[in-house]
Amino acid sequence: MKKKHNYIATNLQVMKTVACVMLAFMVLSGCTKEDAIPSEPIPNLGGYKPAGNPTIDSWIKKNLTDPFNVTVKYQYDPFEVDFMKNTTPAKEEFVIPTMELVKQCMIEPYIKNSDSAFVKKIVPKLWVLVGSGQYNDDGTVVLGQAEGANKITLMDVNKYAKTKLFVQSSNHTVQHETAHILHQTRVYAPAFKYVNPEYYTTTWHNYTDKQAYNLGFVRNYAMASADEDFVETISYLLVYGQTAYDNLVKGSSEAGKNRLRVKEQLVIEYFKEKWNMDFRQLQADVQASIYNYIENQG
Repeated sequence: MKKKHNYIATNLQVMKTVACVMLAFMVLSGCTKEDAIPSEPIPNLGGYKPAGNPTIDSWIKKNLTDPFNVTVKYQYDPFEVDFMKNTTPAKEEFVIPTMELVKQCMIEPYIKNSDSAFVKKIVPKLWVLVGSGQYNDDGTVVLGQAEGANKITLMDVNKYAKTKLFVQSSNHTVQHETAHILHQTRVYAPAFKYVNPEYYTTTWHNYTDKQAYNLGFVRNYAMASADEDFVETISYLLVYGQTAYDNLVKGSSEAGKNRLRVKEQLVIEYFKEKWNMDFRQLQADVQASIYNYIENQG
């Protein structure tokens, strides 16, 4: 045991000697060589902001920042999303078309039915664009997220296409997240939560949309919670229109029909009582804006 102990001690001494020599060499080297201090900021060390696209930045300033105090973050920042999930940056070519969709199909209809002061108050000040969706372990995909009435993240923007299907899908996400901001600011009637609370479930993705219709939901994701049910009902009515909603009701079960109509009426009352807005007029304006966007967007 003693020899072993001495052996260890001897090796420690050698290591200390080598370390001292190396330290002395480093000190001498540091004294005899002058390294130039970098003149450019080093990326990812804090305080670094990559250069933006002047054309995009100018458009954002003119159309969103100046009139509504809105900032758009389109350069990739993993800390703006769940950095444990794989996501991709938004392509610059899709930034302006995406935010034009937000402006034309959400902001402008709300201005028509309220005023610019309302929009300045209710529209989140930060919009984050992400190129891909955020895929979860259960196979579901996050396409958008609203945070504390101050930030909306729009994902999957790299799939942008000027088609009715994409524009409706994208605007559905925008209207969904905007509706979250509305009810986070002014709560909806408790009666909405009790239309069919027994069907709210964290395993909503195990149901088909058809099954959801028959239970009184506009789609399966609305079954996730009362809040999601509320904003999905709003978004569906605004984006797909009254005819589509009526057809959905017709194809539902008798119980589903009654629940869907009750929820529709509660949404109409919410906009009137909480925001003094005619929901039917807002619905018509959103429908017109979607049509005009598809027809005119270059």
